Order: sequence, then C-alpha cells, then structure tokens
Amino acid sequence: MNKFTRSIALAATLGLGSAVLAGCGGQSLAETPPSSGAAETGAAFKNEAPSGDLAAAQIEAIAADPGLSARVPAELKSGGLKIAAAEGYPPMEMFDEDGKTMIGVDMSLARAMGNLLGVEAKISNSDVSGMIPGVVSGRFDVLLSGFNDTAERREKVSFVDYAKSSGSIMVAKGNPGGITGPADLCGETMAVLDNGYYMQLADQFSKDCEAKGEKPIKILGFANDPEALLQVQNGRAVAGLNDYPVAVFRAKESNGALEAIEIPGNSLFGIAIDPKNEELISLVQDTMNKLIKDGAYTEILGAWGLDQMALPEATVNQGK
Repeated sequence: MNKFTRSIALAATLGLGSAVLAGCGGQSLAETPPSSGAAETGAAFKNEAPSGDLAAAQIEAIAADPGLSARVPAELKSGGLKIAAAEGYPPMEMFDEDGKTMIGVDMSLARAMGNLLGVEAKISNSDVSGMIPGVVSGRFDVLLSGFNDTAERREKVSFVDYAKSSGSIMVAKGNPGGITGPADLCGETMAVLDNGYYMQLADQFSKDCEAKGEKPIKILGFANDPEALLQVQNGRAVAGLNDYPVAVFRAKESNGALEAIEIPGNSLFGIAIDPKNEELISLVQDTMNKLIKDGAYTEILGAWGLDQMALPEATVNQGK
C-alpha cells in the first residue's frame, strides 16, 4: 500500500489492477467473520471469499495443507489468525459493496493463507498508526496491508516479503506542473498520507532537493489517501505519492481528474510480524511459498490484474 535511492511500491492495475504502501487510514472495525467454517468440529476452517473478491474461485479451491496445519499454534487454531489491515487503499484494501467486509489483493492473500493453514483469517479494519504497535503488543498476529518492508520499520517488526512494487506520482489532469520525477518536486507542495511510507519518501525527496541547493518540498500530511488526493485535484498541491496500482485505480475513479506517473522501483511489500515470534514468521513464509509453488499465488494476483508484482519466492526482511 515504493528513497528512489530507496525504491518504491507496487506495480500494475485493478482489472487493470493497487500501499504504502503503506496501507491507508481506517477506523477500528472488526470485519464480519466468514459465514462458514468448522472450528467447532475440529476440522480445518474454510474461509469463504466475499462476493466482491475477484480471486474468489482461487481462494475457495485451496484446501488445508496437513504439514502446515500441524505447525499452527493452538491459540491460532482456536482463535484464528488475527490480521490488521486498513481500508481505503484500493485495490489492495477496500470495502465490498456491503460497506463493511474487507476485500482487495491483500485480503485475497490473507484468506488463501487461512485456507492453506486451515484457520480463520480474522481481518480487522484498523488505523494505520496503530497497526505496528498492535502487532508488537500481540493484539494482531500479522499486519497485511500493503506495507513496505523498510529498515526503519524493521526496528520494530519483521517482514515476510510477498510482492515487488513500484510507485507513482499523482498529478492533476494534464500534469500542469510538468512533473516527470522527484527532481521536479523541489519547491512544490505535495499532499501525502501521514504516518506512512510515502510521508517518509516525500521527506527524503525534500532533503535531496536541499542537498542540491534547491528549495525543499512543502509536504502536507493527511489521515487518508482520498483526502490527500483531493488536494491535488483542487490545486492546493501539485502532486501526491502512491503505489502505482493504487494510483491507476484512483485515476480511473477520478473520471480523468487525476493522472498517474509511474516511478520504477524495487521495493518489497511485507507481512509484518513480531520479530520475537520466530515460529509464526517461519510458518507464514512457508505458507506463502507453498501458495507460490502451487500456482495459487500468481492466479490470485492475476485475478486482480497484478501479475507484475509477483515474486519467485517469499523472503524475510529483504526490503531496501
């Protein structure tokens, strides 16, 4: 939910394809649990895909893997895998038509992992600033919400890296500021999601400007992505920053009022886990690699039009 000296976020489109990166701000709201399962009978839990999930067929075809299921801690078998995510960053995280059920690329992967492990994927819509502390405190088992694996974040959590990415500069229709890359942003005003990867990236861009003897960037931070992009549409800011697939989705959603300028990068999206929980880190990595090996991973990404973000294997803490 992407330093160009540090790389950027994700690539592709919804139906075309979705961060930050960094996920997006949402309110604390637990998702309605799936309508089927067999936790009470001792059988493997089956997560049903919501109607709006473009990868529903792929998710529901996944059966529990005996070897992986045997490694699931007892508390996860009984209480489910508690997943922090933040609505408002389509197509990575968003609400289905009912306005409360979470869908998106990350949610498809979460339900797929749940089915492979035979446990309930208990997804909670959460505030971005509270998700990493929630993982560290044990409120959540994992954070799966388009978060970039960065050195700064690895001071608090570990990441199972599951997707590659690129980023995008968002500009108003016609690109009146003539923005082609970060160097064109010096002295300009930018609107970005506060407390996220792109706030850090915008700050780095500004420092790069000053290092070259140019004016710094005026950075405006907002609680959610739509509010930040509204500043670009109304002319208060010349540009915003976003994961490329999110940017493409937002541009289409704006009926032509916004444009997305891709910035190639090699950053990684990661599933954040308490670094002390080495057992869970290993289990999540192996589960993701099983999805990759079996082909379900690429099928899920393909269903969302995001084939370009696929990795050959899931790694741990390899973000730049």
